[in-house]
Amino acid sequence: MNQITFKQYRTMDVIILVALTIIFEGITTAATNKWFVLQPIAMSIGLAMVCVTMMRWGWQAVFTAFASGFAFCAISGATKEQYLIYCIGNLGALGSLFWVKRFGKDGIRGSVPKLLVFGTTAYLGMALGRWLVSLVFGGDIMALLVYATTDIMTLVFTILVLLLFRKTDGMLEDQKAYLFRLERERKAAEEEPVPEEEEY
Repeated sequence: MNQITFKQYRTMDVIILVALTIIFEGITTAATNKWFVLQPIAMSIGLAMVCVTMMRWGWQAVFTAFASGFAFCAISGATKEQYLIYCIGNLGALGSLFWVKRFGKDGIRGSVPKLLVFGTTAYLGMALGRWLVSLVFGGDIMALLVYATTDIMTLVFTILVLLLFRKTDGMLEDQKAYLFRLERERKAAEEEPVPEEEEY
């Protein structure tokens, strides 16, 4: 079978991440709407998927951020204004790319404090992004507090996912660097001398 190009690999990986985001965001949103409809909290896997995509591909996380907002609104029966607030506002999570540039992906993955800062910044950026878009439709400062507090369980879940995935080979690693590393390891394994059989 012919080998795929890096661009094809990236496209397929991002599509898979987007598909997983839509599926799991739909499931968690439906579950929250059914069982916790009276609770002032929301649970979303979207932020975790955005963070994973940022660590793997950087700005390509715009696709998972948008998909997360779209799936949430579609399941919730949102208004047109809410579609804009969530689909566009979610892009604020990409503010965490500042830390990717500042510390590097390896630096973030290798340090729990930096990973916490990365995830928390994405959470606050998403809340801020939603609030800024909501201002167009008459939102106020209280809307920011709502976005920042009702999704607190999403932040907890995101941090847990990041802590778990940091030890999973390649999961939070820049994919170009990851593929190069696998190729180096493959070549090193091929070049290892085969031990001679002992004569008896």
